[in-house]
Amino acid sequence: MSGRWIPRVRPRGVLARGGLLAAGLAVAVLVSGCTAGRVGLVETRRLLAESALALRYQRELDERERAMTTDLQLLARQLPREDLEARRAQYIRELQALRLQLEEDLNRAIRDVIQQIVREKRLRGVIVKGPVIYSQPGATVDITQEVIDRLK
Repeated sequence: MSGRWIPRVRPRGVLARGGLLAAGLAVAVLVSGCTAGRVGLVETRRLLAESALALRYQRELDERERAMTTDLQLLARQLPREDLEARRAQYIRELQALRLQLEEDLNRAIRDVIQQIVREKRLRGVIVKGPVIYSQPGATVDITQEVIDRLK
């Protein structure tokens, strides 16, 4: 392209590849009125990497970004640098809005599934899985795979 500058659609850090919701997902402790003594554990990293819904949302973001990048490459030959940069900024805003919407949708779906599992298993609550220093046998149950299976 003979030295013509083509801006990137995605600036570093805005949408890490494969990292949809990496910082946006916050599965909090969900407490129900059940009297059971067990607590569910959810591993968010696995939810994002393995659930069909999260993977579909990531694909949607990636496809949109590819389309925007292709458009910018075509326009690089036709538009002045300032106009090209303005278009790039517009595309970044659109990608960020789409990412936020998809995060909200995924968080809502995850919360709904977790609440169903809490009711079905009569769990006291659900926490994000991290290093466990001590836990009484049978006091916790990992429900990550069940959540992944239900997120279709």
